[in-house]
Amino acid sequence: MALNELQKSAQKAVAVGMMFVTVGMMMIVFGILWPHFPGLANLWPSHNDFLRGFVFGFAISMEIAGVAINARAAVATSKCKAP
Repeated sequence: MALNELQKSAQKAVAVGMMFVTVGMMMIVFGILWPHFPGLANLWPSHNDFLRGFVFGFAISMEIAGVAINARAAVATSKCKAP
């Protein structure tokens, strides 16, 4: 489903937005627990910080996208329209 089609249905937009938030939270937990898994931490020792930072950055972008989608759905269903 294209993200542009979410403007037609607020219920679908909320479900997709919460999915983005959930995946972002799972990735944050994965990034926090990364050093505790010796197989992952020793996979590429020189790139370990880069990969962990990439996971955190991608997780934060997923969180922001989910909140933005949910906020747009909330505005679409609210009785008070913004000017």
